Amino acid sequence: MSSKSGSGIAKTICNMCPTHCGIDVYVENGKTVGVTGMEEHSHHTLCIKAEAIPELVHSSERLTNPLKKVDGRFEEISWDEAFDLIASKLTDIKQKYGPHAVVVHIGEPFVFSDTERMLRRFSELYGTPNYTTGSSFCAFATIMGQSLTCGAYISPHYSVGTKCMMVWGKNPSESFPLEADAIRAMLGRGAKLIVVDPRATPLAKMADIHAQIRPGSDCALALSLLNVIIAEGRYDKAFIEQWTIGFDKLVEQVKEYSPERVEEITWVPAETIRNMARVYATSKPATISSGVALDHSTNGVQTVRAITTLVAITGNIDIAGGNIYNTSRFKRTSFRLKEKIVDKVSIGADYPLFSRYTHEETVVPGLDAILTEKPYPIKALLVVACNPVLTWANTNKVTQAFEKLDLLLVVDIFMSETAKLADIVLPGTTFLERQDIRNYESHLAVVSNKIIKPIGNSKEDWEIWAELGKRMGYAEYFPWEDSDELFKYWLKPSGISLDQLKQNPGGVHYAEREYQKYLKDGFETPSKKVEIYSELMGKFGYDPLPTFKEPAESPVSRSDLVEKYPLILTTGARTVNYLHSEYRNLPSLRRLVPDPLIEINSQTASSLGIADGDLVEVESLRGSIEIKAKLTEDIQPKVVSIQHGWSQANVNLLTDDEARDPVSGFVSFKSLMCRVTKVGG
Repeated sequence: MSSKSGSGIAKTICNMCPTHCGIDVYVENGKTVGVTGMEEHSHHTLCIKAEAIPELVHSSERLTNPLKKVDGRFEEISWDEAFDLIASKLTDIKQKYGPHAVVVHIGEPFVFSDTERMLRRFSELYGTPNYTTGSSFCAFATIMGQSLTCGAYISPHYSVGTKCMMVWGKNPSESFPLEADAIRAMLGRGAKLIVVDPRATPLAKMADIHAQIRPGSDCALALSLLNVIIAEGRYDKAFIEQWTIGFDKLVEQVKEYSPERVEEITWVPAETIRNMARVYATSKPATISSGVALDHSTNGVQTVRAITTLVAITGNIDIAGGNIYNTSRFKRTSFRLKEKIVDKVSIGADYPLFSRYTHEETVVPGLDAILTEKPYPIKALLVVACNPVLTWANTNKVTQAFEKLDLLLVVDIFMSETAKLADIVLPGTTFLERQDIRNYESHLAVVSNKIIKPIGNSKEDWEIWAELGKRMGYAEYFPWEDSDELFKYWLKPSGISLDQLKQNPGGVHYAEREYQKYLKDGFETPSKKVEIYSELMGKFGYDPLPTFKEPAESPVSRSDLVEKYPLILTTGARTVNYLHSEYRNLPSLRRLVPDPLIEINSQTASSLGIADGDLVEVESLRGSIEIKAKLTEDIQPKVVSIQHGWSQANVNLLTDDEARDPVSGFVSFKSLMCRVTKVGG
């Protein structure tokens, strides 16, 4: 692209979702006018969100100046005034209450961003132990469960030889189209497909077996699959003998999970359970791809441990076409300054294993800490690229807590529902207005180039925290003049230069793919083996074996509520058009999915006098919302489903933040009790 004219084609990375596809961006006179896939990049088949990038970047709703709330209304202020106000307030809070009185939270758009590390550096210089991210709600219960069992996150690997795929609790047709494409390609080569989901997703309709499960009962299903595989001797005896701990205890554990008993728990027929177990165990290599539906449960970590055990005992761990783990980390300069945190007691102290595996704290107990001032008062919350009012559980409690704060600072590109509650709002940039570096599971590092100048007076996120750090007296820790200097420093240990990345827009590989890495060094667990029985779990007071616990709110655990709340509510179903609460203000995407809907089985709706398109009230123990009904045959008759992220019908007014997975602290977004009635009916 010509730097003089500001026109041409530039290469960078899409950040509309965590897939991070390569894109060619068409620019005319400094304005983005179009986007296509970058052929040099391995991810270059774009979804519909990428087409809306010009709308996102140049939206008339973009925040372009810092804002301060005065008498309930926002006024534009200069960056100097904003930095001075924030620095003064944070200094005052630190002097009166200590640094732990500040909680920092950064959302998913930046969790996978390497400039996020600048905010972490600022947080540690300030001294707060309460640094939190979107990991409190997404993916990390899975990472914990897998790491506790085999020492690392394991991901599905689709290869020419893959003979069976099990998609459990996810809908990649909407959430990860590239994975859905890979699955369809495997089906074309004759592979078997098993889908576990209460909804008949597009892949479920293509599957050889669809287990239409009761939400929240996944661990029982996994234990029953283990029951069948063990009883029929369909496991890898040599691998188990050499590389596992606790198999003998597992054998006893799973005896109580016969398919007949588990049919009663999960609603999945016993014969379907047997068929699933046999197809998976006899189709090596086989791979399992699980989604955040397993995280969003009060039994999430143990569910993942059970599924990881399934992968291990069938010998499908770290083999081509099975589930592989990555131990070749991209080496980078650390921005951490942990020694600056004097007070180590955090709001997430009740979830020590979460902190151990994520190296941060869970934000979930933060609402209670704000409202009760236990374990100590929380006076400020810094929110970056996140909209908790729509995405955190129990919205009424979220707003009540935020209104109690002395300082709510929000950094965003739009005036979100959370920003509306803020004392100060700072305008960030989109990914086309900042430089970043991405690394992928395929051991690929890619530069995300800055394509255009920041819109209005918005600033790159790293620059915001560096400048605020200087105002707080931390100038020596933020010596970089621009992002090139920053990334050159950051890349030093990698052996890859920033120039190399810029010259290779498709990326630079920093390691080769290896399989069965455990043969050399063992697994990254205390025993160097797959720990079916985890002494570490036992040490912290949790069951050392994968164990099923009934959801905190279900027709079984709360039978007293069944008459009033007869249906199970699952939330957060994905659509390819949106990501969490983002992009509903972009016209081209909103036209395609204009309204929030509740999916309800047609027979269930008929029994309630509800027709397609009717306005209905959905009520839970926490509250109620009104929403249009979408009648479908594609959902279990006792289950209803509502997407999250809509301000018009905020499903988190119905969800619960207090019933949590005791290991991860994750809340249950996927198995709640509700009733549905026709408005005016």
